[in-house]
Amino acid sequence: MKRIMMFTTLLALLVAATSFAYETVDVKNGGSIKGKIKSATPMADPVIKIVVKPAPDPKETELAKQTCGDSQQAGMYILSPANEVKNVLVIVENVQKGKAVPKTDFAIDNKKCYFEPHVGIAYKGANFVIKNSDPLLHNTNLGVMLQENMRQTAYNLALPNKDQVIKKPVRQKGLYNVKCDAHDWMKAFVYAADNPYVAITDASGNYEIKDLPPGKYKVRIWHEGFHEAMKDVEVASGKASDLNVTLSK
Repeated sequence: MKRIMMFTTLLALLVAATSFAYETVDVKNGGSIKGKIKSATPMADPVIKIVVKPAPDPKETELAKQTCGDSQQAGMYILSPANEVKNVLVIVENVQKGKAVPKTDFAIDNKKCYFEPHVGIAYKGANFVIKNSDPLLHNTNLGVMLQENMRQTAYNLALPNKDQVIKKPVRQKGLYNVKCDAHDWMKAFVYAADNPYVAITDASGNYEIKDLPPGKYKVRIWHEGFHEAMKDVEVASGKASDLNVTLSK
């Protein structure tokens, strides 16, 4: 019974995600949503202690230690002195029509045992471009995050060689988490969108989403280290709607 319920939930999510096709139209005198995302309190970015697993060849172990180091910043809480938050995803939900979707590929680099970038935006119809800049094996595993801690693997790619590149199409919209099965401290997040109305905050917590057709929208505010927020916003023709949000841990 539990398995049936889980399957039904997953099926409902997939149906909801594909219930309409985005329509490209000429947006004339559209509006925008802009604002600033802050943290309610100062937050310190965690430092991750790195423990390299011994390899059969001591030279490989030493190479991994030199490449990865013994610690790294998590990259989770990147805050300005004014508690403005970088790398927050601002997503306009279920936009059914608007300007053309970018065809830009999204690149993820395994570099110094860290994913770069830590947070990014990909677009359906474009590609994930996965690169390994390190002289050791990485395993880049991309999975769509579902409710109740469920995860649907999209790609699980082994990159054993330095400067190796693998390109795969972005087929499914949604929030992906990215992990390396060979180095469990490595992680990143990518939102795959079927429309262009998504943004990431900069180092001052600012974002702007332009050229939205006038109307009422729900805006999702997501960050890995804060509670998610959902806000209602009305966009008027030729005007900017302000949406400033303060997040809590």
